[in-house]
Amino acid sequence: MTPSTRRRLLVGVAIAAAILVGGRAASAIYADYTWYASLGAAPLWTERSGDLLLIYGIGSVVAVVVAFVNLAALGRSIGVLTLPRRLANVEFGEAVPRKYIDRFAFVLAVIVAAAATPVLPSWTSLALARLGVTFRESDPYFQHDLAFYTAWLPFEKAAYTWAMVVVVGVAILVVILYSLTPGLRWERASLRMSAHVRRHLSVLATLLLLITMWSYRLESYDLLIKGSGEGGMFSYVDHQWLLPGLLLLSIVTAAVAITVLLSGWTGQLRISFIAVTVIVILSVSIQEIIPWMVQRFTARETQIVRERPYSTTRADFTRRAYTPNASTYEALRKSGVSAALDSVVSDAASRQLLRQDSLVYPGARGTVLVADPQLDVAGQRLGDGIARLGYAWAYQAFDLLSDSVPRRARLVTVRDVRGRVRALAPVFTQGSMVEPLFHADTLYWKLELYSASSNYPLSQHYILAGEDRSYFRHAATALVNARTARVMIAADPAPDPIAQTWMTAFPNAADYRAPTIARELTTTPWSPVASDTTSAKGDSTFRAAVTRLYNRMRAALAASDLQAFGIAYDSLGALIGATHR
Repeated sequence: MTPSTRRRLLVGVAIAAAILVGGRAASAIYADYTWYASLGAAPLWTERSGDLLLIYGIGSVVAVVVAFVNLAALGRSIGVLTLPRRLANVEFGEAVPRKYIDRFAFVLAVIVAAAATPVLPSWTSLALARLGVTFRESDPYFQHDLAFYTAWLPFEKAAYTWAMVVVVGVAILVVILYSLTPGLRWERASLRMSAHVRRHLSVLATLLLLITMWSYRLESYDLLIKGSGEGGMFSYVDHQWLLPGLLLLSIVTAAVAITVLLSGWTGQLRISFIAVTVIVILSVSIQEIIPWMVQRFTARETQIVRERPYSTTRADFTRRAYTPNASTYEALRKSGVSAALDSVVSDAASRQLLRQDSLVYPGARGTVLVADPQLDVAGQRLGDGIARLGYAWAYQAFDLLSDSVPRRARLVTVRDVRGRVRALAPVFTQGSMVEPLFHADTLYWKLELYSASSNYPLSQHYILAGEDRSYFRHAATALVNARTARVMIAADPAPDPIAQTWMTAFPNAADYRAPTIARELTTTPWSPVASDTTSAKGDSTFRAAVTRLYNRMRAALAASDLQAFGIAYDSLGALIGATHR
């Protein structure tokens, strides 16, 4: 095979691979959009896609640039890299072209960016930060609107974690690679480094110090969220000592960062060492030693008097942070994940019947194709041509291309109740129980939704829905129609600012006007049609018999047992006829 033929083959393989990967990505995006559109949530898909593009786009570019600049600088310090070559019996060194070194640095930079991707902020945190949530209330110390803590601070914390991971990862990689070169070596019980290495490491140390200064800002806000007082209360020591101390640490760290950069650049490493030692000692003194000394040498009675206003403030913020009905979050705090099917429906046959008659239910998996939908099923319409090919490619189900599948067929892909609700209301925390309830003869899965945060300031913390929370307000009740898979959400009559902002921004993501149905739900399945006979209404035995026969008819119909249905139907007719006589 000639070199030109081999090159053409490789190009062809690369083009085919690009078409396959690009086609799969395009079909997945199309299927994802149509899923949201089928539920009336296209604006939510747009917000989600835009936020993901911003987070992963900007994050990946910044990480690659930071890593590549450092690795390229490292490559410049190496000078000429030679690799051993042999020609016949002659061995010689061949210089590696600079472009190959830069390509290797770029590949390493991409690997670093990919490794840091899991710690990027979530798209929901960015969405909340951009939506402009406002509580119209401020904390008494920083005078920030409380939305700063619940909407902005989670995003900033995640961004800080990602930045720290990227910079520390790049610094470790650079030090390891430098240690493989003559520029950084251990010689005569001391560390030796070239001027280029010294300057490079000084820049990285400066960057780490600036990120450390950022951490002191976040720690200041964390004191209001979970202080050093009893039960995590923001205390006198936090207010009078730690807050000013963290501000001082931020200023000194900025000064030390500049000192390290200048002294490292000029070769005065002793000054850099002294500056870093000062900031370490100051940090330990402010955050550990001074608070301990204040508490140790202050009388107990004085401490009680000092903590009283902070305790009052905490009680006030706790009252506003939770649903007014205290029993609601107390019950949640004590409850675990509950299997509602097992607790509401007693026998296994009834549970199986509920699932057979449901497109969606808790824990449901797989994709269901509704070939002849009699109801308005909330699923993607299969269609023809490119649309059908896109679904088949996205879900790896090429039997969808068969002519025997009608174009009006619907695809129901996300069948788990929690997963379906989470996709449409991602900012809300779900309750512990999924309940099967009935509206007339229609089964609904009921799931309570809450606005929750671990960053709300000055309030008491509880373990709610499996996590530590400082804010937990009922937001809405999600209802999932088991037959049509459509999601409705009944908003709380008095939604908190987070829920109100989200529902205003995405009014069509779910039907937030479903309180009427929510109030009419019952735990009794398939309630019978009421009889007009006065004597029947007053006869509890008659009502019980009618209910039993009606439920038997429904069960037989769901199981496609026409013989059992006919027997139950005849028995019901005989019972009603005997009552009329």
